[in-house]
Amino acid sequence: MSTTLRNFSTTEKYVGVNKVRDSVVTPMTGARIAVHYGCHLTKPHKDREFEKSIMLNTEHPSWMEELVAAIGATPVEYRNKMQCCGAGGGVRGYDIVHSLDITNEKMINIMEAKADALTNICPFCQLQFDRGQIEIKEKFGISYDLPVLHFCELLGLAQGMSPQELGLDLHAISCEPFLQKVL
Repeated sequence: MSTTLRNFSTTEKYVGVNKVRDSVVTPMTGARIAVHYGCHLTKPHKDREFEKSIMLNTEHPSWMEELVAAIGATPVEYRNKMQCCGAGGGVRGYDIVHSLDITNEKMINIMEAKADALTNICPFCQLQFDRGQIEIKEKFGISYDLPVLHFCELLGLAQGMSPQELGLDLHAISCEPFLQKVL
């Protein structure tokens, strides 16, 4: 038996938005979700032959928004959506204050768009946006309390998994306000 491992970005191509939509038992109706693609997912495009049919435009991709819509949520646009989360390229390890400045700017833009939650598919971006909000509060005195869910967690919720099964209680920022809205 062989297994084929694929990058998450190929979900749309190999699974399809319709199959994702058909798998939903608990639609995320009424939820406004901001999407963060992350730097390493979309660049360098020229070296990613397997993704070219999906990421036709790495500066303005839309496939994650299509997946968010497929689970019943409303994807929200926000300023500088394609900007780095602040952790990439070793910035977080080298200069945490600069790293958090970048994250803070993204959070301001996301909050202005009135998002209920942020989703991403990068574990480092997940850490930066979730734990980073605690650090922003400690260093700058600014509190956002915006739930940050990996897309697989959103998909799990939409497919009927419980917050406990998904470990949502392990997030630094509580997902409760979001869960109350969608469950």
